[in-house]
Amino acid sequence: MDSNFNNENEPWEFSLDIDDSDLQLTPIVRSSTSNPVRIIPGPAGLVQRAKLLKENVFIFYPDGALMSPQEYMQKVVEDVGEDADFNSGAWVSATNYVNAFGGTVTGCLGDIDNFLKKGKLEQVVAIVKSCSPNALGDLNVTLKDLSGTVPGTINYKVLDVGSYGKDITIGVAMILANVSVFTIKPSKHYLNITKRNVVEVFRKDTVLGSGSG
Repeated sequence: MDSNFNNENEPWEFSLDIDDSDLQLTPIVRSSTSNPVRIIPGPAGLVQRAKLLKENVFIFYPDGALMSPQEYMQKVVEDVGEDADFNSGAWVSATNYVNAFGGTVTGCLGDIDNFLKKGKLEQVVAIVKSCSPNALGDLNVTLKDLSGTVPGTINYKVLDVGSYGKDITIGVAMILANVSVFTIKPSKHYLNITKRNVVEVFRKDTVLGSGSG
């Protein structure tokens, strides 16, 4: 754990701004062991749907039709469509990379407690929103995914891999695996990112179809 963690990083927070326009018919979920559950409107619904899919709970539209994984992903795109971060070449390339290997990009940073397994997150796909070096040569960062933001530290050894030292800047998209999470206090977490956690990095100037380059 980095004792020099930069306190200047904005603390993780997750808030909702729901108005009357959000209170429309939303998908419902059903399982054989529970009553129907209505999906929360807005960004929180992304986390809720991700958890339900992970638990193999089917998601239905209000008319009773089953929502396919493709329709689920389209809903994600619609929900984040106004956010420029999730329209960037880096982000789209990262999600395409995950999808190409049979994975699904879902947000976890806004609901870390429910995605933790033995103190680790199995997969993180996120945009770097802030980035600054600390006294030890590590990078203090803020990562953002579909569900929220969280601070973290990227170990200096990561920066020695290929061109990562110059590629990891604000706007870059990162795919991470088995990332250790440190809990400062309840609901206050940060990520400790090491070389073994980095699956792929997509530069902020990535052009669709060009890979991580």
